[in-house]
Amino acid sequence: MSRNDSDNLISPKAADLLISLRDGDAALLYLYFCRHGFRDPERAGRELFMPRQRLQEACERLEMQGLLAQAGNEESSKVPDSSAQRHRAPVAPAASSQSSDLPPYSAADVSTRSNVDSAFAAVLNEAKLILGRPLSTPDLIKMLGIYDHFGLPAEVMMELMHFVADCYRERYQEGRRPTVGAFEREARIWAERDIRDFDAAEQYIQKYRERKSLEGALKDALQIVNRDFTETERSLTSQWLDWGFQPDAIALAYDVTVTNTRKFSSKYMNRVLENWHKAGLHTPKEIREKDRPVQTPVNSGKTGTSGPIDPKLLDEIEKAMNGWKKE
Repeated sequence: MSRNDSDNLISPKAADLLISLRDGDAALLYLYFCRHGFRDPERAGRELFMPRQRLQEACERLEMQGLLAQAGNEESSKVPDSSAQRHRAPVAPAASSQSSDLPPYSAADVSTRSNVDSAFAAVLNEAKLILGRPLSTPDLIKMLGIYDHFGLPAEVMMELMHFVADCYRERYQEGRRPTVGAFEREARIWAERDIRDFDAAEQYIQKYRERKSLEGALKDALQIVNRDFTETERSLTSQWLDWGFQPDAIALAYDVTVTNTRKFSSKYMNRVLENWHKAGLHTPKEIREKDRPVQTPVNSGKTGTSGPIDPKLLDEIEKAMNGWKKE
């Protein structure tokens, strides 16, 4: 069957890169972006039934190979049929990692800033070493956006980039390098938490390491086996640690939750820990000594147990006694 070149969905170069990645998620996502544009990754994840974490990792792999921009070029060079165009849902503007929030810079802006700002030039050189490759023009523009928009000093930016690289090595082993998009996501967190000097950065990283070392114990406390935390679980455990609870107290709250509800409920467990926190109880010893709920007597029908007496039963007893007296 003959076919025009214009019918090809992707270029041979892109196909070779995708094959070299040996990554089914990345290949599937690239095909989707070529067909629909890469303006709405969240929608792509929903339509491909791809969980958020896998979607993010696939986007990063495509970005690392320069395939995200190429997908946009592939898509724009195709003229979809009228029915497909009519049924295509509107999509949000560009791109992964909320980069649309960054100011619109140009390659000329990067060149000018590098020449007049030695600190920014040093940040770019450090990024090149961490990424293990020259920065592409989109990378350079994004780096300037991060540097300017989030207002992080050069030494903090360098600390941030090395921190992200360390996290990638821990998660993916030595073969994986971070992306500029990963730098942006972490920079957004640091800016929101007002981490703008070296000491604050060191404290943040130390706190992260301490919590990372507790991860195994936290999973044991929540009976999590052979899987990572979900985003909800990670958020909740972070909150509990901020309140001052350690894994042993969290395990106790898990036991209370399952005992009282006959199942695990994150909402119920969060309320248990929140009540303990408000009462100033954070260790198992404090909790066992001071958190003693009032026991409500239950009438089991056995001799010697106290409990509420049915008024009808009292009437019946009184009638029986009156009848006995008459006899």
